Amino acid sequence: MTSPNPDRLLTEAELEHMRVLWTLGEGSVRAVLDALPAETPRAYTTVATLLRILEEKGFAGSEKVGRSLLYRPVVSRPAYQARTVKRVLSDVFEGDAGALMRQLVQAEATDDLALAEMRSLLDELED
Repeated sequence: MTSPNPDRLLTEAELEHMRVLWTLGEGSVRAVLDALPAETPRAYTTVATLLRILEEKGFAGSEKVGRSLLYRPVVSRPAYQARTVKRVLSDVFEGDAGALMRQLVQAEATDDLALAEMRSLLDELED
């Protein structure tokens, strides 16, 4: 396993499999396959390949238990979220955190509770 490149982001398929690992904590190929959304059927070998790729990229690790490999996340969900936001801030918003914040506040999914939490976080930063 290599150490994760701090600039590397996951593909959609890789992220979907990492979400399952973050939720399960650890799991075999079969456990991950069973936990993936049923609306997109996948072959066992496809899931095994994606988990191996995640391990090669340094996002997951594995341990042989009996005849199975148990995979577990090496990069935590909050660490990956932070990495992704930094990348979006840098690449999409060219480092303009205000522009990113404006987009977050103006997003349709931003409800009163989310806005209150943002205000609270900003207040904490000012103190």
